Amino acid sequence: MKGIGYQSFRTLRIGSGIPKSKIEKEGYERYSLYFARSHQEDHETGQVSRGHLKFGRAKFITALQRGRNEGGADFRIYGEIVLDSNEATKEFEARVQSMMSRSNRTGSQGQRELYDIRDSELENVILEVARVLRTYTHHRVLEVNLYENDRRMPVAL
Repeated sequence: MKGIGYQSFRTLRIGSGIPKSKIEKEGYERYSLYFARSHQEDHETGQVSRGHLKFGRAKFITALQRGRNEGGADFRIYGEIVLDSNEATKEFEARVQSMMSRSNRTGSQGQRELYDIRDSELENVILEVARVLRTYTHHRVLEVNLYENDRRMPVAL
């Protein structure tokens, strides 16, 4: 299955040495630009459908996932770029939205951070975004990760 779900991301964070009680506490932030999709299972057919790619920023991905999982969704992170500060996420969010503007879609409820990007294109999009951010800003890109089958796959730039 594509991406990483809440439980697996939580386990990953705890496995990195963060105490369970602190993964969403001040001092343990992980400033990320994330690329994700919402997965939903049809209650009658059992078929899973996936939404448009969602792009955004977060300091606690687990909190974000937990909130987006309400109603039975499985909000899965497909990739992330980990940055050095909250300021970096704010600055980079606007740059990335501009870079991906050709693929931007508005959701049925007015959502604006949705993109029509195929899974086969996503790795290249994330790598290009990370290269641009690394080259044209003073902030640091700390990690670039892709997720597949609830596992992290670090990417070298």
